[in-house]
Amino acid sequence: MDVVLFGPPRETGTRWKDYILVTLLLSAIIGCWYAYQQNKNAKRHLRRMAQDMEGLQRAEQSLQEMQKELELARMEQENVATEKMDLERRLKEVPSFTSSSSDLEVQQLKKEIEMLRNELTRAEYELVDNCWTPPQQLQSWLQYTYELESKNHQKKRISAEKQLQSAREACEKLRKKRSSLVGAFVSTHGKSIDDVDRSIVEARNALGEVTNEFQERLHRWKQIETCLGLNIVNNNGLPYLENVLYNRNGGNNSSIGINSTKGSRARITCSTDELDDESVQ
Repeated sequence: MDVVLFGPPRETGTRWKDYILVTLLLSAIIGCWYAYQQNKNAKRHLRRMAQDMEGLQRAEQSLQEMQKELELARMEQENVATEKMDLERRLKEVPSFTSSSSDLEVQQLKKEIEMLRNELTRAEYELVDNCWTPPQQLQSWLQYTYELESKNHQKKRISAEKQLQSAREACEKLRKKRSSLVGAFVSTHGKSIDDVDRSIVEARNALGEVTNEFQERLHRWKQIETCLGLNIVNNNGLPYLENVLYNRNGGNNSSIGINSTKGSRARITCSTDELDDESVQ
């Protein structure tokens, strides 16, 4: 309608304006793209430079560590060289002193060897001249001593077994009392329980002591038999040994010897009885 009313518009140079506007727009786009690429390249270069710096720092640290190790190795080498020189100097100084001291040591060793040879020769002569063997009477006395110890040990063992049996009976009585109909309503007194526990502990300790004593006696007498080469454990019994050790000596000696033998036998018997009483207690 504008064209009908007013006619076609006049050309006022808008085409040149459009060209200029398009050119400016393209220039701006190209500038932005160029700036973006430059920024991207700069960041990439910065990252690469940071990595190179880190690698350089690590290389510098490695170089410092290698320098420290090289310094330590150089110091150790210097110390080794110094010690070597010191050792060589000492080796050069030692021979004179060593030769004199070695001569003294050799002379001293020769003297000791000569003394030992003399002692060995003297001991051989004494062994040939005086071949000692344990007498038969010693074996009899040792067998008698072993039998006395066995008798005392037997009494201790019987006493320990009696204590254990009495403790078992007391424990059984206490168990029956607590399991009875009356015991279900009336509690057992605490003192009786403590007494039963104490008797059990004492019986167990006594039995353990007897067992340890038996093992010690057996080992000790076996060692004595090995050292002397005599048969002690296996013997003819206490009555036979008493008869041999006391009656035979009484028949060969005078009346004074008989009285002294009887007195000694009485003293030994008395002391044996006392030991038996103490062991039972």
